[in-house]
Amino acid sequence: MSNEKQSLIESLREAESQFHELMPVRDGYSKLFFRSLFWFALFSVLYTVVTGL
Repeated sequence: MSNEKQSLIESLREAESQFHELMPVRDGYSKLFFRSLFWFALFSVLYTVVTGL
């Protein structure tokens, strides 16, 4: 279970890195902004799925 959970976290971080590479601005504040957007969207979708069950 730990390996599955770790691989899920690694894949989410990889997706986050790819998401930031697509953004045109490369400074630190933009990375923080897009990282926040990514995680907010992820948790919003998870919340919607869990509460919709």
